[in-house]
Amino acid sequence: MTSEGLLRVFIVDDEDSFRLSIEMALKMTNSFVVRSCESGEKATEILRKESFDVILLDNRMGDMTGLEVLQWMQNEKIQTPVIMVTAAGSEAVAVEAMKLGVYDYLRKDQLDVERLSMAIKSVYERYLYRKQIIEREAEDRVLKEKQRELDSLQMYHTTVNSVGQLVEKSLAELAKNLKKFEDESVGLVKEEGLERSHAIFADLRQSLDVVSSGVASMRNLSNVVTHKLDEIKIAPKPNSR
Repeated sequence: MTSEGLLRVFIVDDEDSFRLSIEMALKMTNSFVVRSCESGEKATEILRKESFDVILLDNRMGDMTGLEVLQWMQNEKIQTPVIMVTAAGSEAVAVEAMKLGVYDYLRKDQLDVERLSMAIKSVYERYLYRKQIIEREAEDRVLKEKQRELDSLQMYHTTVNSVGQLVEKSLAELAKNLKKFEDESVGLVKEEGLERSHAIFADLRQSLDVVSSGVASMRNLSNVVTHKLDEIKIAPKPNSR
């Protein structure tokens, strides 16, 4: 849509009289900015460079049919809504076009400017509504993924705290017993081995301190995670109405 609120319409039809008359009629409504071309090949060239709000597409064209243009748009991921224009007796083509994402189809022999104008505006509104639904669903998926990540972090925090508390308690008990064993060994070890005994217990205490430090670091990391969890706020889900 232009800054003036006019819809940009692209007409693709190889019948010059029909294409030019529809282009002129739409421009006279002062509701549309219109561009047209006479072939499917030319349409693909233009669509590579320009964007439109609605495409009015004929099917029977010499070089490239409307269905082939639709298939090309699908491959190129061009989401512009399309109204297929068909001749009488082309209902099967219309059905196939619907499968390729066409929003509406109109018969040339039943076409008038007022009906076409309404169809273009209606198709564009449906396109915007569908786009909003798709965007909302994408946002919901992101929020759910974010919540799963937060739940995983919360589980990690809970597990680390539980394991950390258990290990710290066990290490404290071990340190207490180690001191007890060292005191008891003094009376059992001969004088010449006493220094070696103290050295062995000193090494054990040092190893114990290293393990205790590792557990403390693990719990500190868990606390950092907790703070991050508190800081992360999932944005409220927008009201669907």
